[in-house]
Amino acid sequence: MKKDDTVVVLGCGPVGLLTIKWAIFKGAKRVIAVDCVDYRLNHAKNYKGVETINLEDYDDTGEYIKELTGGGADVVIDCVGMDGKMSTFEKIESMLKLQGGSKSAIEIASRSIRKYGTVSMVGVYGARYNLFPLGDFFSRNITLKMGQCPAQAYVDPILKLIKEGKFDATDIITHKLSLDEGTHAYDIFSNKKDNCIKVILKP
Repeated sequence: MKKDDTVVVLGCGPVGLLTIKWAIFKGAKRVIAVDCVDYRLNHAKNYKGVETINLEDYDDTGEYIKELTGGGADVVIDCVGMDGKMSTFEKIESMLKLQGGSKSAIEIASRSIRKYGTVSMVGVYGARYNLFPLGDFFSRNITLKMGQCPAQAYVDPILKLIKEGKFDATDIITHKLSLDEGTHAYDIFSNKKDNCIKVILKP
């Protein structure tokens, strides 16, 4: 993304929330957060100027974002991946290993991005994926970026920003538990209990 871009972030889990903060830090003109979990959207609202959308409120969230932004966002970042909500048909496909994950996030991305925009897939897609809107991306000259994060390349410069107090990555931590409580930690995170966003386990 570039300074003054309009950025849509799909998913307000730990990765999505930090993506939102980074977009603000890098000078995005407008940041729109999308999720279906209210407490995560409420957390995103704490960040200066962030607009939030609950995808449950719209039949076509992507089209709504396109209208809201006057033609689509400059950048859409999918922080959902395979963990998104799945229809019954998608669940059957996934169980039969015909497809992995929900297509809703990538469909929202395809419908909410402007011509010549960029869609970045940060969320993990580790299995086959049917009905990928490739033709839609191709016809509108969309740039696609995806892949595992080269974390080692980013750790030092980001850690420096954190140490200097220029970037706060701690506000997403909602629970600090002992290592013995690991099972409970996974339960509240995976099942979105107790307003859990990020758990730190301490030995």
